[in-house]
Amino acid sequence: MVRPAGLRGRTPPSRPARDRGARTAGEVDRRLSAERGAASVELAVTFPVVLLLVMTLIQAALWFYARSIALGAAQEGAREGRVQPASTARAESAAEGFLDQTAQDLLTGRDVTVSGSPASIEVTVTGTSLSLFPGLSGWSVTQTAIGPVERPTP
Repeated sequence: MVRPAGLRGRTPPSRPARDRGARTAGEVDRRLSAERGAASVELAVTFPVVLLLVMTLIQAALWFYARSIALGAAQEGAREGRVQPASTARAESAAEGFLDQTAQDLLTGRDVTVSGSPASIEVTVTGTSLSLFPGLSGWSVTQTAIGPVERPTP
């Protein structure tokens, strides 16, 4: 670009700040003061929702763990009850013993039901999982294991 003779050696004058779309310092200060505290309000609204979501995920994990323990107790009861001579009392005792060792406070209101026939034995463990939410009961858990009664063959 060739400059006119009168402007050689000098930088061309810049356009005023208003023409470039920039704001003056006073306008920026006023705009920022209107948004002061917005992040705190956003956090105050968002944090309880995030906390509720995390607690619900933990509650679901506790329920799955309680289901796993109930299934283990039912399987242990069925395993013990189907051994010759088959015994529903031994199956119930084995399931209760398993729950006493592993469940403790995780599975509350637990109940072991055993039914047997000459061919099979069925153990059902029911209870309620631990609750993280005060005033609300945990989620219901029911697990069943069925096994054939062992029979000696000649």
